[in-house]
Amino acid sequence: MADNAHIGEKRLVERLSLVSLWRIIRASEWWEYKVIPVLAAFYATALILDVPVSAIWREALMAFAAIVPAAVYASVVNDLTDLEDDLAAGKPNRFAGRSRLLGLIFIILSAEALAVISCRWRHDAVLLSLYLAVWLAFSLYSLPPFRLKKRGFLGILACASGEHLFPTLVAAILAFRGAQRPYNFIWLMIVGTWALANGIRAILWHQLTDIDADRAVGAQTFAARHSRSAMLIGTWIAFPTELLACTTMLVEMRSRWPLAAVGAYVPLVALRIRWWHIRPVIVTPKPDFLFLTTELNIVLLPIAILVASALRHRGDWVVLGVHFLIFPANVSRTLRATLNFARTALKASLKLARVS
Repeated sequence: MADNAHIGEKRLVERLSLVSLWRIIRASEWWEYKVIPVLAAFYATALILDVPVSAIWREALMAFAAIVPAAVYASVVNDLTDLEDDLAAGKPNRFAGRSRLLGLIFIILSAEALAVISCRWRHDAVLLSLYLAVWLAFSLYSLPPFRLKKRGFLGILACASGEHLFPTLVAAILAFRGAQRPYNFIWLMIVGTWALANGIRAILWHQLTDIDADRAVGAQTFAARHSRSAMLIGTWIAFPTELLACTTMLVEMRSRWPLAAVGAYVPLVALRIRWWHIRPVIVTPKPDFLFLTTELNIVLLPIAILVASALRHRGDWVVLGVHFLIFPANVSRTLRATLNFARTALKASLKLARVS
């Protein structure tokens, strides 16, 4: 009897381990991929204002603290509402075999964070409205009876707005607030367009990736109903819009370092295609793929912006170090890839020198 109790206790500990909780909230899918671009918008806003990020670190921390509970809420609610469809389609779901009470606990904790942050921002109507819009977009996307996920392009807009557009605007506005400067609505429109276009392309890719499973269970997502339109919108509307908005951001930042990030990204992509036979993807899923601009948005661009700011304001070197500590995964991956390319190029040069 004691052995059974010990085994049961051990299983409970395993289920509630940090690794397990990290998986339940699907943090690997958003910790760097969704949070970093939002913080990059904060860094970029500080750069155009010529304000040290280290001087407005409290607002940066608030942006981070506001994004994380919203992301947890979105992940948990999406998995709980998709559970039956995922099981029917044979797709993995983090709550399969787990009590839904655990999901409810995460939702309650996230809601408490929402209440605290909303109370803090209650005197700023613009900031509060945008932050509440994040949660509303996630709720409308997943929860019945709205369930915009299954209601065509409205679902695409809801997801892209909740994951990218509204959080990015919240971060940019926090930077203006921290710097005590009036809002630059042209800049907000530029970063908002960049975020929305990137978000639309990301969710279209996600739905196209899941298209067979969604059709098998009758989940009428936009991509499942209009796959060709999804590819066309992602390739010929969202992607060019994202590139145009990003280019405009680079011009507005007036620094060579973000431009250098783009200059480094292009050969990295070209070398992956040539040497590793990686297939570039705009929105249409492919095996052995590289989703274009992801590495630029989550590694090279935010680092370059912080370097540009740190060269003007020495305290921002500390911010860059903290950024590396919190988001190490893709930085190390990019560094390894760059070193591999360097070794390959060196070997090819030595071989050519011996032949000649």
